[in-house]
Amino acid sequence: MRKLCLASVICAALVSVLGGTRSEAAFEPSLEAAYNTAVQGQDMLEGLDVSVLEKTISSATNIAAQKEVDLMLSGIKTDYLKADIQVKTEESSTESYYRDSFYYTTTSDGKVRLEMDRSQIWDIINGHTYIDLTSKYLKVLCSEAGPDGSVTYQFAATPETLGDYSKKLLAGASEDQGLVIDSLQGTMLVDRDGHVTNRSIQLVYTTTQGDQSETFLTKTDVEFRRVGEAVNVSLPDLSEYKKQAADEPVETITPLAQAVYVTTDVNVRAAGDLGAVILGGLSAGSGIMETGYTSDGWIQVQYNGVTGYIWGDYVTTKKPVITKDGSGTMYATADVNVRTTWSSDGAIYGVLARGSSVEITGTTDNGWVRVKYNGNVGYVFADYLSWNVPVDKSVVKESYLSGTVTDASFGSLTIRRDDGQGTISFNTTYAKLNLKDTICTGDWVEVSYSGAAAPYTASVVNDYTRHVDAPEEQSVSAEGVVTQLTPDTMKILDNDGIYRSFDISDCDLEMADALYEGKYVIVYWMSRTGGAETKNITALRVKGD
Repeated sequence: MRKLCLASVICAALVSVLGGTRSEAAFEPSLEAAYNTAVQGQDMLEGLDVSVLEKTISSATNIAAQKEVDLMLSGIKTDYLKADIQVKTEESSTESYYRDSFYYTTTSDGKVRLEMDRSQIWDIINGHTYIDLTSKYLKVLCSEAGPDGSVTYQFAATPETLGDYSKKLLAGASEDQGLVIDSLQGTMLVDRDGHVTNRSIQLVYTTTQGDQSETFLTKTDVEFRRVGEAVNVSLPDLSEYKKQAADEPVETITPLAQAVYVTTDVNVRAAGDLGAVILGGLSAGSGIMETGYTSDGWIQVQYNGVTGYIWGDYVTTKKPVITKDGSGTMYATADVNVRTTWSSDGAIYGVLARGSSVEITGTTDNGWVRVKYNGNVGYVFADYLSWNVPVDKSVVKESYLSGTVTDASFGSLTIRRDDGQGTISFNTTYAKLNLKDTICTGDWVEVSYSGAAAPYTASVVNDYTRHVDAPEEQSVSAEGVVTQLTPDTMKILDNDGIYRSFDISDCDLEMADALYEGKYVIVYWMSRTGGAETKNITALRVKGD
């Protein structure tokens, strides 16, 4: 099953009409006759080439299942009817044939042929294509003519009007499974020659077990290809198909009671058949009670208190380890083994050193992380990986680093290390500052430091950069109340009664809470006039309680 966005209903107007129609539908006679002629005319063609795409989505999980059918028929009006039916779902795929009153298919007993008359094979064809959905099953019927002579019919039905047709729509369902059709709506496109070229159906049904219910929307698009043209069905050599007696069951069920697990997201169907209606689904790793298995590869299970069926290839008696895809970079928090599988029994590829980074590709539900390691797929126990680079907790007694200043403020300095190992921060409150004038972003500095973790304690900072006009500048400050404030500018009334405006876009803010109008602050800047300037001053630091 795959994710799929929920489809909308055909049109709001049609739904409104459906809700207000009388219990006995009475269609305009010529419209009803034209619709039925188009529907019934399909079984009078020489041949059919049909593709069906069916998607069923659950309201509870938003997970959708898809079925594809390719159907070819020839000799419809003769005694030499031939059919090639291919069905493909997420569970499996089948290809069956019909010729000379025999249906050819593959079961657990191998390739078999079953006697089948035209009405039986036509029921199978109808079950895939809805070509026998005439007006007697409908509650609403209207049409719209196109400029090319085509006609689009819009129709809707209720559980009451569908009647016995519901058995085709809910294929394989039994009374105890609690399936109920809520509504059916659709369109049918007929070309100017009266041939049906497309039929789209939206069916809503609900399953109820006890006090639990789940609603499903099935959208089926049926395309009739090569309409009005000759269709020649070429069948393979069918001589190896062995005849099976009519009273011999095609498939048998062997009782077996045991707990099983599904290895991937799976559909639970009403019967052991790819065409059976979906009761619900199970996510990968889920456990369920098996009650038997069929001779053609299906597992019978108890699903929400009723009997359901799961394709046997997706079931195991041992709880599987489920891996969910993921991406990103993680870091080893200690020296750790990289193994070939998600178990301590797996062979060791190598050792990931503490602090080393590794690209992850997924996580398992038993506590391992799937990684890329030296071109291989490896696994590391999750407890030894972190999204953050591990902090080196060993104490640095006296060390030295050089780099480029990325941030400098009173008592704090951050540099980009020359050794390429990222950035590092220092507390410079008690450091000896050997400066040509001041420290600015972009300066190259040398730092001697100690400590256990960032920010380390700087003991000496050497900055040999001389800035233009710096000897004539000096640090000054003013104290006052903020009178105007934007993200990049601030105006204060200082204690001397002077209004000063500042550019604060790149300054350091040091305060216990937010900066706001009315707050008392101290502003520092570099001045060549002894602090006489009052407008457009570039602030270095704003400090407040």
